[in-house]
Amino acid sequence: MKTIARLGIAAIAVGTLAAGIGVLQPAEAHTASEAIAAGCGSGFKTVTDGHRAVTTPTGAKWGDVYLTYNASTRENCVVTVKTSYHGTASKTLARIAIEGESSFHQDWKAYEHFAAIKVKAGGKCVAYWADIAAPTGTAHAAGGRWDFANCG
Repeated sequence: MKTIARLGIAAIAVGTLAAGIGVLQPAEAHTASEAIAAGCGSGFKTVTDGHRAVTTPTGAKWGDVYLTYNASTRENCVVTVKTSYHGTASKTLARIAIEGESSFHQDWKAYEHFAAIKVKAGGKCVAYWADIAAPTGTAHAAGGRWDFANCG
């Protein structure tokens, strides 16, 4: 009887452990490298001049934006990682513009952790931008680089 009880307790413990592991999903990335891997995929590296703070008009930092590139696929990926309101859904923007195109590419939805957008831009110069809104929508932070550079 004790053996059966121990097995039952062990099964509950293993089930609880497995459920706890399932909670840590890539969408809940906490570091820049985790967010880049989850949002862009493997092989993306932050480019020179590819990191900017996302700040409010008063200078408070709410996150970071990263411009990354994968030389194998010739794709750029922009990732906006929230530090303020991390874990709380609020509008989060990752935007990239490709020189010579009349529009930009963006991911602009309510996210808890980060937003990401990936595009093929090999041989072209790009600009990137981020925005993080407060959950109430009454305040926001922005950052990035609108000058075209990182021509790959």
